[in-house]
Amino acid sequence: MNGILGEFVIFPRLNPGAFKSIIWHSPSPANAKAYVSQLYFITLAVITPGAPGALPHVSMEDERYRGRARLHNQSYSLEISNLMLADVGMYSWETASADSNIFCSYDLHIHKRLSELEIRIQSVMAGNGTCNVIFTCSAGEENETIKYIWTRPVGAPVFSIEESLLVQHRLGDKDSPVTCTAMNPVSNSSASASPKAACEGDARSIPPPRAHAAQTRPSLCLYS
Repeated sequence: MNGILGEFVIFPRLNPGAFKSIIWHSPSPANAKAYVSQLYFITLAVITPGAPGALPHVSMEDERYRGRARLHNQSYSLEISNLMLADVGMYSWETASADSNIFCSYDLHIHKRLSELEIRIQSVMAGNGTCNVIFTCSAGEENETIKYIWTRPVGAPVFSIEESLLVQHRLGDKDSPVTCTAMNPVSNSSASASPKAACEGDARSIPPPRAHAAQTRPSLCLYS
């Protein structure tokens, strides 16, 4: 499951109905600090039924999430807000009822939402009226989860997946802008630039659209 730095994530609990107890687990502080997801849990919250006619008792056990974690009514799904890199790791819930036990885990990864892209431009005249332009797309940080795709005008096929792109432009030819789209697991952002402007005029990037968030899906639950 992917979360966005500074935003929130909801871990669903998919088993409504009567229960003896519900326990949410969070990754141990040492595991979270190392940014690796392994099966080392500590108790985050415990929910037990109340007296007849009373609400269930909820106990928040993990001090790291006080003020940032809440449980949704009836489902007791877990919401964590103001996500931090230290929140990375494995989360789980287990429900004990009269006739079954259910365990479900979620491996949380945290990513930054991509900011507006910058396209750096370097143009060199190659002779015979030909200009070579190197466009370099930058999302503001080096991150192995960021992927780049270069395309020509809308509807054209993908023609490069590298961070930099070499384009040859003949002076006097029509313009054919290039568009870079950067993507990570939670967002994407695009910017466009003009080979003709780089070689014959003002080499400014076309203003990019706003970044968009990507959707995620939960992990596997086990019934016993």
